Amino acid sequence: MFRAGVLIAISLVMGGCVTVAQRKTPELPITATEAAFGHKVPPGAPVAAQKIVSSNHPGVRQQMVQAPWRVAHFRPNLNMPEFLNSDMINDTLTEQKAADIQRRLSQGKTVLMTFPRITLIPCDEGCLGNKDYEKMAERFLRSYESMASSGASAYRGEMKIKVRWFRKKSFIENMNPLSFAQQAFGIEFPIEGNMLTLSSSSFGTKASLEDCVDDVATKFKIGVIFPMALGMRNYFTITLDPSYDPSVMNYVNNSLAAPVRGVKDFFGHEDYSSRLEPITSAHQMLLPAIDGLQASEGIDIGKGKLFNSF
Repeated sequence: MFRAGVLIAISLVMGGCVTVAQRKTPELPITATEAAFGHKVPPGAPVAAQKIVSSNHPGVRQQMVQAPWRVAHFRPNLNMPEFLNSDMINDTLTEQKAADIQRRLSQGKTVLMTFPRITLIPCDEGCLGNKDYEKMAERFLRSYESMASSGASAYRGEMKIKVRWFRKKSFIENMNPLSFAQQAFGIEFPIEGNMLTLSSSSFGTKASLEDCVDDVATKFKIGVIFPMALGMRNYFTITLDPSYDPSVMNYVNNSLAAPVRGVKDFFGHEDYSSRLEPITSAHQMLLPAIDGLQASEGIDIGKGKLFNSF
């Protein structure tokens, strides 16, 4: 039932299939303004003052009893995305409750999920004053914000994200059919005690910067926001956990990633792979992290790890 309830919620939020009588976003329930995942959040208290905990929803613990390492640990704060309907998570969703949820959603009287508002910080070089960048930044934000406009969700708190990479092929590179110049887009933000970069790049005559932006937006929504809203770890850093089965990653590494990187090296391309790196003083503007964890409180990744399959 945990999975069934979650799938229902995701379809409502992602599909935007809820018709709300008034497009005004319904107010958050009082509990969602005072607590996160069942943990009280004292008004005005700094995130760092909170203890590191995990979700209080029994459905999450029961579902992950064989893999407790998949459950997220965090300092509870009101910036975190969260599924608010406990019946969908705790194996207590009945047909009558489901019908009541649908009715209340259609009337704009309930919220299933919260999302933080995104503050997108431009990259250090090539972003400020660049109209092409502004279009792609708007495209990324519009994709993210489409979840909150579904009528099943609402904003709570904020999250700071920085654009790490933005590369658009020049006019000459576009005109040259033999050009192997790359299009690239990447974002970075702190999570689980490290700095996560999600990126996408492509080269060739059919390379599309719009596709790169859409790819990163999807990775962020599906791979980070939704798992976190359930009290679960994101789909990227979890692959570096000692308990994670690396067989899929090894397969990708051996059959795909190495040849692709070889081609890019041959043409002198920068490696825009998604990656996990330590938090440094250069990342202060992005803190506190969405989960409240600080540097060195996550997996020890040394100088950093590349995600070959993403």
